[in-house]
Amino acid sequence: MLAPKHLGGLARALILTVVVVAVPTAIAQTSTTSPAETAESQSQPAEPNGSVPKPSPPPGQPPSQPPGAETPTSQMENAESGQPIDPKAMEALQRMGKYLAGMKTLMFNAQIFTEVVLDNEQKLLIGGKVMYMATPPDKLRVDLTTDSITRQFFHNGNKFTMLAPRNGYFAEMEASQPTAEVLTQAAKDYGIEIPFADMLEWGRKPETWAGIKEGFLVNSPMVNGQRTQHWAFRSENLDWEIWIKVGDQPLPLRISTVNTRDPSKPRFLATLKWMEAKQGSAGKFKPSTEKLKQIKFKKAEPNKQVGGTQ
Repeated sequence: MLAPKHLGGLARALILTVVVVAVPTAIAQTSTTSPAETAESQSQPAEPNGSVPKPSPPPGQPPSQPPGAETPTSQMENAESGQPIDPKAMEALQRMGKYLAGMKTLMFNAQIFTEVVLDNEQKLLIGGKVMYMATPPDKLRVDLTTDSITRQFFHNGNKFTMLAPRNGYFAEMEASQPTAEVLTQAAKDYGIEIPFADMLEWGRKPETWAGIKEGFLVNSPMVNGQRTQHWAFRSENLDWEIWIKVGDQPLPLRISTVNTRDPSKPRFLATLKWMEAKQGSAGKFKPSTEKLKQIKFKKAEPNKQVGGTQ
């Protein structure tokens, strides 16, 4: 699940070492955070696991409403009148989830931005890009490049591999379970959070959208030249928004989350550009480790929270 981490006194160190972002798994459910690594552990090849700060503000988009669309004001009035969840909001999520679950391969590039909050409450904006390719249930490749680091993550049905090409090392473990289970275990055992890990479960698990407390339509803006419906949701410790493409391909084109458990309320923003998988894509799930040194994953310390406990 997504729960942007409390950075505490190690914010600066994390900025210099690793920024890995995950999009909400069971995006509406209560989140549990996995331990983040220290700068020291990231600087030493023997401790490669990256954990993540999250969140940054989206540029406003006030496009006009299409005929018949409800306005943000009317939607918020519904919430205040005892109907906090617009049924159409849930229908939109379910329709999107069904479409994603029906895709053989999920493939997109994403521009991501994360707000990192320092001890003095100053917010820093960390940018990055993600190349994402998944063939459920057991194939995944994620290439992550931020202002600070480069990481590659692979699951080929037999092994889970993380590469740090710039640092010259990789770590690998046996992993024959479905990718979604492997990523959950990697987060729990090693504090590794993969960008957009939760998307593998959207539409595939009945409880994916459980825990939503509020949901309404904001407006219908354009995202990368495509008309979308901008939906806003609220669940425990998380405010999140999703821009879903209008038409017969209801793909998520933009995602934003705000960690409301953190008093500084940092934001994460991602804009997705979807692509069609080409023939021969199977080879993309094979990591190239020949010139890299293999090291072991470092076990996450239980109940340890960066900057203190929550």
